[in-house]
Amino acid sequence: MAISFLSSSNSTIDVHLSFDPSVHMTDEERSEYLTSGIFKGRLDEDATKFKLKALSPSEREEAEVRAGSFTRSELGRLLWIESPSDDKEKALWHHALSDEEKTAVSSYQAYLNRVYLEMIDASLISVNDEDASIETVQAIRPEAHRIQAITELVLHVQRISLVGDEGK
Repeated sequence: MAISFLSSSNSTIDVHLSFDPSVHMTDEERSEYLTSGIFKGRLDEDATKFKLKALSPSEREEAEVRAGSFTRSELGRLLWIESPSDDKEKALWHHALSDEEKTAVSSYQAYLNRVYLEMIDASLISVNDEDASIETVQAIRPEAHRIQAITELVLHVQRISLVGDEGK
């Protein structure tokens, strides 16, 4: 069959965060894990385990609505899409934007951040087999680890929600 279908939005997976000191992977294994979900590293027994469920299209849409999809900045969205990928080019591009455009881009980035949090909240079942919510993730310290956790959890949620629970 040429068209791929989500087998079930009830699919769940256990994931570990690549920066967890109890998770041991080479750079190549880390890259593969974050892109495909295939874990080839080694875990210490105290590695933190996150259980996530796949989100159906309607659950993903509900997360976007809760994050403000009907009030997001469309100018910001267009500028965000057009922004260069190279860091130096992006900095120069951003510097040349008008104040109104900078505000629009900032507003759209804030919207995306809210979408990510809503997606995790809708997907996260447990941490170390104890019920969890986005508040659990928000309590991760230091701040750099919290941001990395959100980024990695969103990658896993998107992968299982759009591709399925088997790595691809």
